[in-house]
Amino acid sequence: MENVEKGWDEFWAELFRVKHRQTIPGIQQYDSLIVDFCIETLKLEKGDEILDIACGAGDHAIEFAQRGFEVSGFDLSQTLISVADEKAIEAGVNVNLFRGDMREINFVKRFTGAVILSHSFGFFDHEENLRVLEGSFNALVDGGRLILDLMNPYNLPRFQKTWSKVDEGYLLSEPHALDAPSGVLKGRPAIYIDSEKSRIILMNQDAMSNNDIRMYTALEIRTMLEAIGFSRIEYYGQNKLPKMPYSSTSERMVVIAEK
Repeated sequence: MENVEKGWDEFWAELFRVKHRQTIPGIQQYDSLIVDFCIETLKLEKGDEILDIACGAGDHAIEFAQRGFEVSGFDLSQTLISVADEKAIEAGVNVNLFRGDMREINFVKRFTGAVILSHSFGFFDHEENLRVLEGSFNALVDGGRLILDLMNPYNLPRFQKTWSKVDEGYLLSEPHALDAPSGVLKGRPAIYIDSEKSRIILMNQDAMSNNDIRMYTALEIRTMLEAIGFSRIEYYGQNKLPKMPYSSTSERMVVIAEK
């Protein structure tokens, strides 16, 4: 078989965030439950404007729009934004979707709510991660709220080596590993065996360099948010209703902060 290397946008975005995600049982119901949680926790009313940061293929942004909200969503991946545009057209909703970098949010006092879902926070060094929160703060109106939906650093999933059927091939996902001294969850190489085209697709260095996540504790997140100006910081242990208190054994660490 021929070996082919692909970068972050082609490999991670297309294979993981679109094709592999579609194979997860019950994913649409799960997305709906997350949106229910966000609406209640952000105290949203129909017509409010929402910013979906790192919106991926638009699954949550479109769900928000279907519920009667004005939604803007952006992602670094043009592949994902193109897929999101197609999904929005199919769903018959208007969503302001565009390619953008979460470190360079330039909205000012526009949104009632902002969301960073699916542990899409912590991809950069500490100063850049702080810039993401600063941009989120600036984008909110006074009294607006931000949701950070994160993995619980004290109760990480048991990552395992898995094979998944994706399209006409198989995706091999290697387990992530936590580097305890740095607090960084290190991504592992993934391989896609494309049976139809008789080739093996590998992650290149670009794809690998975007595969790590800094795992912040609740105290670290609070310190960052308060330094920026957020207040009324709350924690919950799951990203769906009913709201559950956060603990070291919680499924998730969901952080709510008000401007």
